[in-house]
Amino acid sequence: MSVLCQALREIAADRPDQVAVVDVDDTPIRYGELVALVERLAAGLYARGVREGDTVAFALPNSARYVALILAVARIGARYVPLMANFGPEDTRRAIEQSTPVLLVADREHHVPPATVPVVAPQTLAADAPEPPAKAYTGLFRQLWTSGSTGFPKMMVWRQDKFLTERRRWLADVGIRPDDVFYCRHPLDVAHATDLHMFAALLSGARLVLADPADPPAAYLARLRRSRATVMSALPAHYEMLVRAAEQTGGPVDLPAMRLPMCGGAYLSPAVVRATAERLGVHIRQIYGSTEFGIAAGNMADELQTAGTVTAVQGVGMRIAPLVDGHGDIGELVLRSPCTSEGYLFADEANRRTFREGEFWTGDVAQRTTAGAIRVIGRVSEVLTAADGPLPAPLLDAECVAACPESEVVCLLAEPGTLSDRVIVVIDPGTTPAADVTATVRDILDRHRLRADLHLVEGIPHTPVGKVDKPALRRQFVLASR
Repeated sequence: MSVLCQALREIAADRPDQVAVVDVDDTPIRYGELVALVERLAAGLYARGVREGDTVAFALPNSARYVALILAVARIGARYVPLMANFGPEDTRRAIEQSTPVLLVADREHHVPPATVPVVAPQTLAADAPEPPAKAYTGLFRQLWTSGSTGFPKMMVWRQDKFLTERRRWLADVGIRPDDVFYCRHPLDVAHATDLHMFAALLSGARLVLADPADPPAAYLARLRRSRATVMSALPAHYEMLVRAAEQTGGPVDLPAMRLPMCGGAYLSPAVVRATAERLGVHIRQIYGSTEFGIAAGNMADELQTAGTVTAVQGVGMRIAPLVDGHGDIGELVLRSPCTSEGYLFADEANRRTFREGEFWTGDVAQRTTAGAIRVIGRVSEVLTAADGPLPAPLLDAECVAACPESEVVCLLAEPGTLSDRVIVVIDPGTTPAADVTATVRDILDRHRLRADLHLVEGIPHTPVGKVDKPALRRQFVLASR
């Protein structure tokens, strides 16, 4: 039995009738039922020829069956790879070529060329079939994509045993309880959904509530309240969405059950923390990690003054490598842990740059606070040379948005990774007159002594998990400016 499935079986044995997953349509699946579904799907995959070490691709929307399929692949000792919802035909072709799946389980459009890989619907896999061998699988079990913030996503792999150790370490550090309810709005294709919601809930005996990532803000907020969720992790953009939905009701909307509203994956500004506290009655807890490393740091304190800062999870080493002499309090964040991913596939240069002598070089810029914690403030490739020293572009974004709260502003380095003073600024004015926004942003840029080209747009593109789609903006504005 795979170590992940064995861990689930042990949890289910103690609470077979407790709800494990609430599907997108509000259908509850109990722990005993989930284990049985995993076994049926594993048998169905095995009957289709999936064996230990094989890869199975998924093109599926959020559902309890998708959760069970991920576990069913682990049960066989195989690995899974999602075909992301935003992959076009060329991206899909490249993803299939890199991951070489023996089977694609799909019930949404997937752009796979005919005869490239056998395609089956998930509903066809639960037919009667003999059980796969019950071996103690500990090896590779998934191939996930990074965010793709610098181009086509890189694919990285995790072992079951290391992943289980890393998840249990983080759950103990955070203090997750069996009576917690996790609310997951992220697509199950990404680590933010599986690691911080799916596996976190199921490995602690808690409840996982799945949502449709396309839910409008009002429906998102209403179901979040109705589920009485106690834990979730979302991006700053999602908290901003919830705040706007609350504002449309005419007053604050409390989430009385929410005890751990976490935020990871992007720079968290103090303005978002304050607005969430005022409108939703919750204090965001900052967490920090990556698809390749796992969760490295967090801050579970219920204190606004420390929001946005983190300290290392027990068992994780952390240091800052300065970018510029004389500015030792700001630099690249470097981590160390005995349980991380196995690295990237087909990306030797990225592996050499990221995994060095037992350390994980994150590519993120961090600043050490006077209290000894750290604040993650951007990517190394997005650091500008400003009047007062290194300035990560996300801090500049936040400063511009704070001055123009109805607008969205994204600052892109004209020459990424060069510590240049030239920036391309893309502005969606929103409801504010464009001339006013432009003048305000120009004043901020002049104060930092930055050279800038400004572009006004109607709508800024975002990735499926809510991050700004910077590669798309770079293609449109940065490359065109050269």
